[in-house]
Amino acid sequence: MAAKKIVFLINSILYGGAERALCNILCSSDQYPDASVEVVVLDDLPFRRSLPSGVRYTVLNSKESLVDSVLEWRKYVAKARPDIVVSFLIRANVCNALLSKSYSYRSVICERMHMSSHLTINHSGLKLHAAKLIPRLAYPFADLVLGVSDGVTKDLVENFGVSLRRADTVYNPYPIEDIETSALELTNEGAPSKEYIVSVGRLSKSKNVKTLLDAFLLSGESADLVVLGEGECRSELESYIDAIGLSGRVHLPGNIANPFPIVKGAKYFVSASLNEGFPNAMVEAMCLGKPIVMSNCQSGPLEILNDNQDLEPSDNGCWPVKFGVLCEPGSAEALSEGINIMQDPEQRQFYGSVARVRAGDFSLEKVNSQYWNKFLGH
Repeated sequence: MAAKKIVFLINSILYGGAERALCNILCSSDQYPDASVEVVVLDDLPFRRSLPSGVRYTVLNSKESLVDSVLEWRKYVAKARPDIVVSFLIRANVCNALLSKSYSYRSVICERMHMSSHLTINHSGLKLHAAKLIPRLAYPFADLVLGVSDGVTKDLVENFGVSLRRADTVYNPYPIEDIETSALELTNEGAPSKEYIVSVGRLSKSKNVKTLLDAFLLSGESADLVVLGEGECRSELESYIDAIGLSGRVHLPGNIANPFPIVKGAKYFVSASLNEGFPNAMVEAMCLGKPIVMSNCQSGPLEILNDNQDLEPSDNGCWPVKFGVLCEPGSAEALSEGINIMQDPEQRQFYGSVARVRAGDFSLEKVNSQYWNKFLGH
């Protein structure tokens, strides 16, 4: 029987979590000889991640435009005639779903973020309405929609017209041994010479770094703060760091090709993010045995750190739970309480050890077979 042609469709190969998840999933492609794999990239932009060895790819020229993306994808698919298309990120997902019935391929959408909260944070008014309308019209055409967490899947069913029988959840896979090996690289890039805590994420509104800075200032933490990542809020954040007197204690080294030595060297990981699908940077820190202080945002953290069990009311908006510390989203006071919990060495030791155990539930070996079975319709 001829091998099924599977195309993985994505906007670009940059530093984001969707790109990372795609590369991790592709690591297992050689275990499926009945699948012929190719990656199609919509935008002609430099690759910031390496695809696994031997994976073929085609780059289109959609100019980061939805209309051009649909047209370019249509030309490709009319010629290539794939059997299965798996897509990541909204624009690629829309292209995949819209043309699936016209060209008779099985379409699988992988949604990495809690779309309702993501779009609400980044748009308003008519732009918000349009941003929600496009996936709401397109996603129901997909044969299968995979949310990266139960919260993401629930949002797609309740707010974007996805049928419950065509929706499922598969968590992100993590190459834990590779992460541990990369963390051993001898480098001082981006790391201060004194003790520090670390946060990783885009310098964007949704990552809410300003609240993290406020919490850091309110807390009793004496170590420095390193925030790895780049984004449109850099200038604003640099000015704010100066204004609140944290110059010299807060470091913004930008994107680091290998962030893991910096994460491994930190006392603990902290994030004030307002929107996650499945927080990659947090789980990668857990792979390295780092204690976690995390905003309990819409989707992901509660599932990972407390097995999705409901939280009891809290007087201070802070919850020490099974595998880390959760804090009320948007509250600098609550996040500072979480930071203060980590001033106790015994708490750090406990949460570091349980974080590493929990990370094992998301290993490549445990998760990738779930993805490939879904892709192939097994």
